[in-house]
This record gives sequence, C-alpha cells and structure tokens, in this order.
Amino acid sequence: MPTTPFDELSDSWDVSKRHTAADDQDILLTNTSGYVAYFEITTTDDLPGVHARKAHPVRPGRSVPMQLKSGERLWFAGESASASLLVP
Repeated sequence: MPTTPFDELSDSWDVSKRHTAADDQDILLTNTSGYVAYFEITTTDDLPGVHARKAHPVRPGRSVPMQLKSGERLWFAGESASASLLVP
C-alpha cells in the first residue's frame, strides 16, 4: 500500500501539498508530527475557500479515514506539521 509523505506543511494552502484522487479511493490521513495539521477537500484546482486554521483539524498522532471521489482534491496545511497519506 503506497504511503505519500507531506512534510514541512505551512500555515497556508500550497498546490504542492495536495492529493488528487484518480479514482474513488479509501484513504487514511495520519498526522505524523507534534503539531495540528489541517485538511480540506475541493472539487477543483482552486485553493480552498477557507483559511487553513478553519479547516478540518487532525491532532498530533491521530488518523482520519475517509473516502475521496474521483477528481476530488485533498489539501494539507499546518505550520510545522507533517502528515502521511495511505492509499490502499
């Protein structure tokens, strides 16, 4: 099962810190840092319309299972945080 690391997240959205679902996917997002990470899902390449700190939080050491539909984008942010994405 491939795992993709997202290191050195920042406090704002960055196109290099996102995952686009090629198909419908079950995924596991894990915060691998000691800082809060945030995520948001969009259906376009446009930056999320919410500030990163207002998005969905993932506490340090916690994981969030979810399903992405084909074409959805999962964005990551969080000052000094890092995360990994497991796509079975």
